[in-house]
Amino acid sequence: VVGSGTQRADDPHLAVRGIEGAVQPLRVVVDTNGTAVTPDARVLDDAAPTLIAVAEDSTPAHEGETVRLPRATGGLDIRTLLDVLHARGVRSVLLEGGPTLAGAFVAADCVDRVVGYLAPVLLGAGPAALDGGGITTITDALRLDVSETVRIGPDLRITATLVAKEH
Repeated sequence: VVGSGTQRADDPHLAVRGIEGAVQPLRVVVDTNGTAVTPDARVLDDAAPTLIAVAEDSTPAHEGETVRLPRATGGLDIRTLLDVLHARGVRSVLLEGGPTLAGAFVAADCVDRVVGYLAPVLLGAGPAALDGGGITTITDALRLDVSETVRIGPDLRITATLVAKEH
């Protein structure tokens, strides 16, 4: 699953490549206003099935398979999207979106596991990992329970689950 920002910035393909006989996933783009997926977008090729989620009141700019969902604060209703995917037999979702979509999934309490990559590189200021999600202070921060770390070349892959907040 990617959002409209990632779709516009990267025109991702979202299909398995280089693995003979690989099962192709359902590619999903959350495109609230129906403007990020253009008719020539790579996700619309025939490499794998694609579903574009748009708001009920939008007019999509593409002719791909579309599902219309209710709007929620700043985008689409994430729980309704997951219900639609579940009805199609989808039992696991890989969220590859940017901070806006990640924040929406966190705010909807729809994140089970986080897989992050850490590279030994120092950069200047950049975008936050989560936009929204109700996290504005260190007190609001989501705590993670690290279940695995794997070195991949010079990088680290960190897998974690969310720790339930104490109230």
